Amino acid sequence: MRNLLSQGLVAIIGKPHLWKVAITQLWRIRKNGWFKQFPFFPLPNKKYINFRLLTAYGDEGPAKFFKSDLVTYFKWCRGWRVSSK
Repeated sequence: MRNLLSQGLVAIIGKPHLWKVAITQLWRIRKNGWFKQFPFFPLPNKKYINFRLLTAYGDEGPAKFFKSDLVTYFKWCRGWRVSSK
């Protein structure tokens, strides 16, 4: 999970227009009761992330396409938010 988080940061670090979207999406998938357990960060549930990665990539794993897919997803979220206003 840390590896995916660091890959995600690398993917969007040079794209400030996606920072707000990335933070919003991370907040939306945070684990319930995240403030009750160490580390006190709103991180997503590992089981949920594993399920989403399995449904997206199957047995291949996300290593090859994760960064580009994440950027594409954030762009889609940004466009969806803008078009819904």
